[in-house]
Amino acid sequence: FAKATSHVPLVRVVNISSLCAIDPFPTMSLYCAGKAARDMFHSVLAKEQTPPQIDREETAPLTSNPARFKVLNYAPGACNTEMTDFLADSADLDNELQHFFSTSRDKGELVRPDDTAFKLVRLLMKDEFESGSHVDYWDV
Repeated sequence: FAKATSHVPLVRVVNISSLCAIDPFPTMSLYCAGKAARDMFHSVLAKEQTPPQIDREETAPLTSNPARFKVLNYAPGACNTEMTDFLADSADLDNELQHFFSTSRDKGELVRPDDTAFKLVRLLMKDEFESGSHVDYWDV
């Protein structure tokens, strides 16, 4: 992928992550493991695309721009989607999690997809995140 984009002047790769990638939740082991694996893959991709530090006074200037290729693991928050509806109504989910999703849905406290998309676009436009980092909706 990185080689295929080497001619592109600016590359931003966004992995839609989750709090589940960094915090274990009972009865969600497969989802958490999948999200954690994706975060790690994208963090490694970011590391592989970061040029090694070179003493610029002793060598020719770098020809590659370290900010040309950046990767973001973005956790959009608990969004009001079909997935959260399923979790809110699930009898198989951990009781505390099921209560959180059902209560949050019923009180209208879940993040609207448009709101998290707006924050993501703003985050990308500012371009101040560290490549490979995990950024949560609530931290933006």
